Amino acid sequence: MKMKRISIFLIVLITILVFGMSLAVLAAAEEQPAAQEDTAKKKETQKKKEAAKKDKKDEPVSMHYEMTVTATLTKKDTFEIPKPVSIVNQQKILEKAPNNITDLLPELPGVDVNGVGANQSRPVIRGFRGQRILLLEDGIRMNNSRRQQNFGEIPALVDVSAVERIEIVRGPASVLYGSDAIGGVVNIITKFPDYDLEGAAVHGSLGYRYSSSDSQNKTMANVNGHLGKFVFSLSGNYRKAFDYMAPSGTFGEIDLAQDVEVTDTGVKDGGLNLMLNYNFTKQNHLTFKYEYYHANDAGFGFVEPDLYNPGSARIRIRYPMQEVQKYTFKYQDKELDFVLADHFSFTAYSTTNRRELNMNIFVPFGIPGMPDAGINIGSENYTDVQTIGFRFEFNKGIKNHLFSYGFDFFRDSTENTDNNTNQVVGFGPPVTNTDTTPLVPHAAYRSMGAFFQDDISLFSRTSLILGVRYQNVNAKTKDTPGLEGMPLTDSTDQTVVGAANLIFGVSDKLKLVLSVGRGFRSPNLIERFFNGPTPEGSGFQVRNPGLKAETSLNFDIGFKYRWKSIYLESSYFNNVVYDGIRVAATGGTINGLPEYRDINVDKLRMQGYEILGKFYFNFGVTLSGNYTKIDSKDLANPETPYVDTFSSKFNLNIRYDFPGQLFWMSYDLRVNGEQKDVQLGDNPIGETIPGFSVHSLSGGINLFKNSNFPMRLGIIVGNLTNTLYSEFSNASFFRPAPKRHVVLTWSMLF
Repeated sequence: MKMKRISIFLIVLITILVFGMSLAVLAAAEEQPAAQEDTAKKKETQKKKEAAKKDKKDEPVSMHYEMTVTATLTKKDTFEIPKPVSIVNQQKILEKAPNNITDLLPELPGVDVNGVGANQSRPVIRGFRGQRILLLEDGIRMNNSRRQQNFGEIPALVDVSAVERIEIVRGPASVLYGSDAIGGVVNIITKFPDYDLEGAAVHGSLGYRYSSSDSQNKTMANVNGHLGKFVFSLSGNYRKAFDYMAPSGTFGEIDLAQDVEVTDTGVKDGGLNLMLNYNFTKQNHLTFKYEYYHANDAGFGFVEPDLYNPGSARIRIRYPMQEVQKYTFKYQDKELDFVLADHFSFTAYSTTNRRELNMNIFVPFGIPGMPDAGINIGSENYTDVQTIGFRFEFNKGIKNHLFSYGFDFFRDSTENTDNNTNQVVGFGPPVTNTDTTPLVPHAAYRSMGAFFQDDISLFSRTSLILGVRYQNVNAKTKDTPGLEGMPLTDSTDQTVVGAANLIFGVSDKLKLVLSVGRGFRSPNLIERFFNGPTPEGSGFQVRNPGLKAETSLNFDIGFKYRWKSIYLESSYFNNVVYDGIRVAATGGTINGLPEYRDINVDKLRMQGYEILGKFYFNFGVTLSGNYTKIDSKDLANPETPYVDTFSSKFNLNIRYDFPGQLFWMSYDLRVNGEQKDVQLGDNPIGETIPGFSVHSLSGGINLFKNSNFPMRLGIIVGNLTNTLYSEFSNASFFRPAPKRHVVLTWSMLF
């Protein structure tokens, strides 16, 4: 049945590709009479480009010139942005060939990764993860109000082959984007067809990726083009990855004598993306986009505990299915002649997100001679989240002010079913108890907010950005089968946040940066309305609809320096979260189990510094590196460590580019320091999560560059020294990274 579904998917994709190419061929035939004239224009344009290059050949090379829109909503050079911003461009994405965009983030300052496997990893920014990080696609939120606090939505919903670039804002960005942006924002910006009305009407690409650690095969296809003012793009991908292998070795007090399988790290997934765009003018266009993603057999990942900690509980968390469909309409006018706006955009979207979650926990009783005696705790959950939303953005320039303002709204409507079982085994026939009472009722989650920002050019090389947002969030339960006797609940919170960002130009080369801002996160549906036994069966959690929104106060101070082939940047940050939400015991009991509930009690502080540098040498070598130090603390409970990331991290990259971009080679080193500020209890790792060093080599070659079918071949050797290690957030629930592996890539343009 699954193979039939895959076959139908491929047939539909190929049919649409052929149809799109046929349209392009017809359009090219209509333009044939003008072919000679087009050729002449091309030659003239090429002459102008070559002349321009000749005029600039003696100019100094300026490094780290990257543009961003996420930090301020207007296109700006990152050197002029008074906030820490990282950009991962399309070249880096092609060369690194990641499973998803999260794989690219550990090499950036201040950023970490949580989760393992081909599609379950998620970003961590400055020690914040899950719902305290806002994930965006083209400026529209991906976060899901039905997700757990520590596990936000997966970036893998957006196929990496469709990504143009990734913009990461480190630090709060709630003024522009609303709830969840306490720790930072990851904006996944997808490709928009680049077309030339005087050139060919159709372009496209084919690609293939293989990795040895999980025997993964992935294929990708894309075709895009134009018919006059009408632009289209169609892409699809399919991937099958098996559970990967981790190497033997020692990690803390864990000693693996041989390579082990990290179960539930594979996936079978694929997607289809269709984009249609009509250009009224070059600055005024209407876009429709359809996205489809389907995944089977993904999981949280685990190593059989008998291999490293015999007698401990066995926890298996699987996602048998996730399916997402998204429709987006966007109208944009960049030459609006109106007293209140020069630039206007409106985006409306609708998303359907269905997911199955299965959890199986076996807790042994520890009876000598009876290793199979214990309790099996099982739960099956199906969640369906329907989202509708829209966002208005306006920009207006008046003298030395650039105003950005707007309004956004979204509403999640959620339904779910639960099936929970407890089974005692080892004493004759198993005794099973089943409960189908929903743990979270059907609910609606509505958010609306308005923001205003003023980018003020104070004087030469100096600007001040001031912003404010008002947000209103409402969550209410709905009639739910199985919860007929439970009264309906309505919960609302309101928040006002602001930010002030100053960049002072000491000279054209040196900028001083100061950023102060507040972020916030409204409680999600799990935190407000969960009511039932905890997944591991050790307690009973009750709802708390009266939760307040978490808020944060952050400041960054640092500098940016750019001159010729040198770029340097440094920042000190201090981010304090107030009214942090966590589960706490109430002192009571329900059905003989200790009672817990989510409360606003934590006061979390993340502070540290980030340093990065990049140097370009005229013989094709680039040297870049960054260092991050993070210190975490729960100020409300100073005796209890609060840590969600590494203590320190150092990245080094040495790269060589052959003249003419014929081929390139790269060496990467990442060193994570040990983390002592943790309480692991009887965890087999020991009292400290150890540090580690990871080496990798990569390279690529461009073939047939001047032909109609240029190709690119790439190779990556990851974990070169075959080191057993685990990222911080994957360590206490031990999930090591893959063993030494090879990734091969091939792509062709047409």
